Amino acid sequence: MNNGKEIMDCKIKFLKSGMLTTIQDLGRKNLQHIGISKGGASCSSLLQMANSLVENKEEWGFEFIYNGPQIEIIEGNITIAITGRVNFKLIRDGNEEMGQCFRSYLCKQGDQIIISNTIDSIYGYISFGGDPKINKVFNSLSCNPRSKIGPRDGVKVKDEDEFVINCSNLNEFKFERSIEKQNKNKIRLLEGPQFDFFEKHSIDEFFNTPYEITTTSDKMGMRLKGHQIQNQKTANIKSEAIIKGAIQVPADGQPIILLTDHQTIGGYPKIAVVASADYEDLVQLPPRSKINFKKINLREAKISLELKQKTLENILESKIKV
Repeated sequence: MNNGKEIMDCKIKFLKSGMLTTIQDLGRKNLQHIGISKGGASCSSLLQMANSLVENKEEWGFEFIYNGPQIEIIEGNITIAITGRVNFKLIRDGNEEMGQCFRSYLCKQGDQIIISNTIDSIYGYISFGGDPKINKVFNSLSCNPRSKIGPRDGVKVKDEDEFVINCSNLNEFKFERSIEKQNKNKIRLLEGPQFDFFEKHSIDEFFNTPYEITTTSDKMGMRLKGHQIQNQKTANIKSEAIIKGAIQVPADGQPIILLTDHQTIGGYPKIAVVASADYEDLVQLPPRSKINFKKINLREAKISLELKQKTLENILESKIKV
C-alpha cells in the first residue's frame, strides 16, 4: 500500500519504437569530472509538465524525436500524458480518438497510444503514472545511446520492447493555463570565455546575420552554417570543461552549439553560451531553420530564467481534474 492507494503493476509494449525513443529523466548530477555529462531530457519543462499530469513525484518518461512510438497497454491500467507539439491518437475500449497534448488519459489493458509526429519541432514526451521497474545508472534513468550510458546499456527503445511500471494514480488532469506554441528564432547569448579571440567584424556579423541549422545536428551538438567567424588568436586551445549551450568555433569558422548529450571537455574556443531561458526554444528548431542571436548580460540572463521558471510553476499549479 502507498498512502492508502494500492500499487499495481502495468506492462506496456512498444509495437513500434519510432525514429529515436529513449527513456529520460532530468539527468545525472556532479559526474562531469569523471567524463559523464548530465544528459537527460532535452526539454525538461515538457517532461515536468507530463509528470505533473500523471501525478509522478519522480520525473521520468520517454523522449521521442520527430516520429513517435506506438504503444499498447498489455497488462493493467495506467494514466498517460503527452507534451510538446505532437499529433497522436488513442484507441480506448476499441474506439479511436484524437489525443490532446497537455492533459492525461486513463488507458486500460488492450488500449493503444499511436504517436505520429511532432509539429514544426523535434522533441515530444510521454509519461506514465507510476515508477518504472528499471535499475538506475549513476542515480538516473536517462539514456545516452551514443555513450551507451543508462539503463539497458543506454540503448534506444526498440520494436517489441516491454516495460513494467508500478502504477497507483489513475486520475485524469489537464492544465487550465494555455501553453505557448511558437518557437523563438532569436536566441539570447552570453559572451563566451574566449570571446576576445575573434575579430570584431566577425562578432558583429555573428550577432547581425542569420545562421542555418544543418541536417548533421543531433542531441550532442547543433552545427550551424552561415557567416564564417574569423579567429585572431588560435582555433585550438587546451581542452577545458564545457557546458550545455556553449558555442564552439572550430577552424572552419562555422559554429557548433553543444547540446544536452555534449562531451565534458572541448578544445575549440567558445564565442558565446546560450542563455538557459532560451535553450529549449533552440533545441526545438528543426534543421534548415534560420536563427538569429542577441547578446545579453548576466543580469538579463538571470531575470529571463527566473521568469521562465515562474511561468512553468504557474502552469503546473493550474492543473485541474478532468
